[in-house]
Amino acid sequence: MWPVVVAEVLAGIVGADVLAAKIFGHLYRNERRPNAIHYLRTEDGWSLALHRHNPPPGAPAKLPVICCHGLSGNHHGFDLIERTSLARTLAAAGHPTFLLDLRGAGESEKSVDGHPPCWKVSDHYRYDAPAAIRCVRELTGAPRVHWVGHSMGGMIAYAFLQTPLAEQIARCVILSSPSTFDQMRPVHHFAPLLRWLPILPVRTLSQSVAPLFERSRLLQTLGGAVGLAPGVATVFAANCQEQTPSSLIADFARFVRDGHYVDDHGRDLVDGMREIRTPTLFMVGEKDALAMGGSVRTAYEAFGSAEKKYVTLGRSQGHQSDYGHMAVLIGRNAHEEVFPEIVKWLERDA
Repeated sequence: MWPVVVAEVLAGIVGADVLAAKIFGHLYRNERRPNAIHYLRTEDGWSLALHRHNPPPGAPAKLPVICCHGLSGNHHGFDLIERTSLARTLAAAGHPTFLLDLRGAGESEKSVDGHPPCWKVSDHYRYDAPAAIRCVRELTGAPRVHWVGHSMGGMIAYAFLQTPLAEQIARCVILSSPSTFDQMRPVHHFAPLLRWLPILPVRTLSQSVAPLFERSRLLQTLGGAVGLAPGVATVFAANCQEQTPSSLIADFARFVRDGHYVDDHGRDLVDGMREIRTPTLFMVGEKDALAMGGSVRTAYEAFGSAEKKYVTLGRSQGHQSDYGHMAVLIGRNAHEEVFPEIVKWLERDA
């Protein structure tokens, strides 16, 4: 009898969690909309969404920018609230700005041909990034694009910039993107549990406790939501997270096990960074518990680019607050201390 009781209790908990997620997801839904949404097809058959933000009429023509989110994320992180919208800041500066939803995220396709969601980081830099860049170049007629990557979005750039297509990116901005994982070694021991969970319900869990993000330091730390303005953590939790296939998490567990970023064949992608020549700005929060400043700095030091810059965001560097993982995008002072640096970097040779 007791197994039945346990099953009923667990079913009740799951049901309550799903219901809470639906309620809070609706209450705190981000209603901001782009000027247009373009859909593209990758070479391996996935439909991806690009959310377009246009410059003001009459603005001088500048290179377009693609903004790419991180693990379990989506486009909302770049346009969550008016005060901290990197998308609208870039567009106002004259850059046609495109927010990419990687496969499985936001408005992009969640699965193909009815198969369970299953992909790896390499699918993002082999298929998603090239397709998005090709689409933006066709839409704008621009010869090259700028790339702004947050977290895994920057890791995609680490790998893509080591391919022959790297010349299609004029300038790159890396926000809180790790390259080494020694500090997270204990995590890979939980990898065997992933075989029982084909999908991690990150979005459901985040939405179900969205109001608690305002007061829970633990949730803020786990979600990378430290250093946000009042009310923003709840909106973040309700909009910026996505269900995540265990195959993608397993890929990160492999990076953690090996201690650094490697491709599907075990090639050290950090070692390969010495061949990169793209001008790149690196920014990371001083209190980023997910990316860890040392890990981002390793990538900065490995890059072979003659033009590169590393910025730590925190009070010790004269900033108004200590930045966490998401604060580089939606922190209370990001519009004053982060966004101007990004705009200035992208316009160095404009």
